[in-house]
Amino acid sequence: MLIPLSESCRADPNDAKARAELAQYGDDLGYALLLKRIRPDIENATQADITKAAWGTVPRVALLFWSFRIMVGCGFFFILLFGLAFYLVSTGPILRARWLLWVLVFTLPLPWIAAEAGWVVAEVGRQPWVVEGVLPTFLAVSNISANNVLVTLIGFIGFYSTLLLVDIYLMSSTIY
Repeated sequence: MLIPLSESCRADPNDAKARAELAQYGDDLGYALLLKRIRPDIENATQADITKAAWGTVPRVALLFWSFRIMVGCGFFFILLFGLAFYLVSTGPILRARWLLWVLVFTLPLPWIAAEAGWVVAEVGRQPWVVEGVLPTFLAVSNISANNVLVTLIGFIGFYSTLLLVDIYLMSSTIY
């Protein structure tokens, strides 16, 4: 119903009835695009197809649940650790608290873990939309081939590796 309606508006922009109906259902057009993953001719979708597309919008709750808690847990741990370190530095016994120095060393990967968990929350939590209610993720996939991406990646790696070697040479020649 929505596709012929939009096509009728495109064919006759002055059709007031079609425009009013399109305005009424316009906010739901992105949801109709979710059917394209299941069948290309969405105007002939069955109730089973609509139900399958609707259940495709439900995110993986366990992954979101635990990723969010890991991210927030790391954040609260950082706040407590910073508070404890600040207290010990302010009062003086930080050098006698070797255990804290070891804890600080072992927490170095935690910011990376928190950032990755936040990325999982952002990416999995927004599924199936790139633009909420308008553009599904499977329609926003780039048409660039994997070979083009690989060549570009190899180019970037080569370029930045060359810059690294030049930088190492310049720094070592300046130092010695």
